[in-house]
Amino acid sequence: MATGTIFPSEQWFAELARIMKENEGSYRELGAMDCTMVVKVDDCLHEIVFEGFGVKSIRKLDSLDQALPEHFVVEGPLSAWREMIENIRANGAPDLQHTLNYLTFPDDPLLVTGPDQLDIDGFYRFNESLQRFFNGAAAVATAYAG
Repeated sequence: MATGTIFPSEQWFAELARIMKENEGSYRELGAMDCTMVVKVDDCLHEIVFEGFGVKSIRKLDSLDQALPEHFVVEGPLSAWREMIENIRANGAPDLQHTLNYLTFPDDPLLVTGPDQLDIDGFYRFNESLQRFFNGAAAVATAYAG
């Protein structure tokens, strides 16, 4: 059985937030990130609120109705998230076929949605910072739910 922090979980995202805090300078290069991202893995939802150069809060949601009003959702099956995370862990950063941008561009295998287009645009505005956040997975021993 694999050992590590379970993805998706509040603890797993908290590990990425810790790594983000430790590397705040690299986020300052990209500018402040003020947005709310909901990560949807199959039917599991986690809300991550970014403020400035760090994470303000992380919480598991029972439904999208609980998300803050202004948010975007990045959703897809566990298999797609796992492949991205394992690619990051193997290489220290994703190859071109495993970036958030690449995986969401054709809306398959990951899809970006939100209450309105302005909220969805937050994903693209902060894409480089979001990718850097997920690149923290290179340093997180990860096991997978299910």
